[in-house]
Amino acid sequence: MADFKGKVALVTGGARGLGQASAVELARRGAVVAIADRKAEAAEETARLCNEHTPGAHAFVYDQADAASVERCINEVVEACGGIDALFANAGTGKFAPIVDMKKSDWDFLMQVNLNGAFYVCQDVARQMIKQGRGGKIVLTASSGSTVMCDQLGAYCASKAGVLMLMKHMASELGNYRINVNAIQPGVIATGMTGPMLSQETWQRMLVRETPVGRWGQPGDIAKLVAFLLSDDASYINGEGIMIDGGSTLHAFPRWYALDYTQDQQCDWEQRFADYPYKP
Repeated sequence: MADFKGKVALVTGGARGLGQASAVELARRGAVVAIADRKAEAAEETARLCNEHTPGAHAFVYDQADAASVERCINEVVEACGGIDALFANAGTGKFAPIVDMKKSDWDFLMQVNLNGAFYVCQDVARQMIKQGRGGKIVLTASSGSTVMCDQLGAYCASKAGVLMLMKHMASELGNYRINVNAIQPGVIATGMTGPMLSQETWQRMLVRETPVGRWGQPGDIAKLVAFLLSDDASYINGEGIMIDGGSTLHAFPRWYALDYTQDQQCDWEQRFADYPYKP
């Protein structure tokens, strides 16, 4: 198991879900963890869980959609923890909506948080790592939807595709500073974001039947991969988007919504799904 003793790891979106699980896993392996999130109380709870393993965890409140807030947060982390050796740029959001029905304000918000915000965080942390002069590791949360489309998640998938390409550019341009940059591409993981999907019995059966490992993912599955990619054991992995979805995208993607394309000039999102072999 990789040893993070003496290293500081920053986890954004660390108050719950993938971020919280990864923060605790890093602390369990010896890292001093900085948790950044917009939810103060939940971030403090994650810090408390981390401190049960390695003392020194701190919670920081920031708004990823605000570049000035991100910069202040990174400065606060450096001041409190003495530097940043590893970053899990995880914070993000999603929303179902057909492209023609999506509000432009919702599109703008998803792009601002998922893509622009990820850039703000990674740029400021990369500058700090360069200043420190000892290299570093960065992992971004993309999505299985960054390379495989999913109906009604157009804005989310487009923003995550941007995150994947951002990662590749950073991996190339930061190489001389010995900063490794990779991304994870999670499938459906049981978190607050996927709760509305996994709460429906029919969709539960659909997902399990279409995932070769026979289950959906848990935050702990992600945390172990993140810890590996941020460790020295992954020092020769750079510029990779790693799918972690139990094989669910081997046959395209779970169809949460689907159209019957024989219907001319209409989009009935319910009819095609009603024909699926996943009814009670």
